[in-house]
Amino acid sequence: MKKLFEFTLQKETTSLEKQSTTNEKGETTTIEKPTKKRVQQKIFLRKPGRSLYDEAELYYGVKLSEGIKAGLLTRQLLSKRFSNDGGILSEPDKDRYAALYLEAYEVQIDIEKISLVSTEKQSEETKKNLAELIKKGALLREDLSKFEMGQASLFEQTAENRARNKAILWWTIYLSHFEDEEGKITPVFAGETFDKRIARYDELEEANDEGFSDLLLRKLLYYVSFWYVGRAQSQEDFQNLLKELDSQGEPAQDEPVQSEPVQGEPVQGEAVKSEPEKA
Repeated sequence: MKKLFEFTLQKETTSLEKQSTTNEKGETTTIEKPTKKRVQQKIFLRKPGRSLYDEAELYYGVKLSEGIKAGLLTRQLLSKRFSNDGGILSEPDKDRYAALYLEAYEVQIDIEKISLVSTEKQSEETKKNLAELIKKGALLREDLSKFEMGQASLFEQTAENRARNKAILWWTIYLSHFEDEEGKITPVFAGETFDKRIARYDELEEANDEGFSDLLLRKLLYYVSFWYVGRAQSQEDFQNLLKELDSQGEPAQDEPVQSEPVQGEPVQGEAVKSEPEKA
């Protein structure tokens, strides 16, 4: 089985350990005592084949159709409705977004100009100015990100968004596997049918195991989401992405969800925060 990405989590296990004691008569008594210990549990996402892509595309199409029949608008219809009402952004919002974007661009240009001079040749005042520019640029990018996410949230309640969220969960169910110390592989969500697999997902959600299952589910959804939009397609891609997020101070345990619906194979896209739905 080819692997897309693997990682480990600490898990608390209980095993029976034999303890022997000898009394005054020289008689030996052996008892088994439960002992708790923490072990490293290896988890990986399998690399999907063509058959899984075909099943996923069909599943997405079914869920998209269900959403439309239930009365949810498609992104195209929602965009058209916004357009008829004068567009998504009001004139003040357009001006604010343009101003933020221009200011962020100018700050980045100033940073690049200063960075052309080696650190050894920079004066203390220049270094201080560079640090302030970097801080200002980060705040501007944060404002832009919040603004863009606010606009993207207008499209959250669409048929495509619902189908996409369900597709992310579907992929998580079928790609996630455990691997033990001897190399034995078992599905995280075992079951002959999707209903049985999703029942296993629900069991893990309700599990009381020192937070292991909760962390496991969040990480799996997180990693599958990034794969789904094409931001990570290999072990190296995932590692580089996690390093990048860590350097930006973003938590690596929350689940990102994509701003664009995807059918079949993953494509390149951006990620915005949302909560994947269950089937």
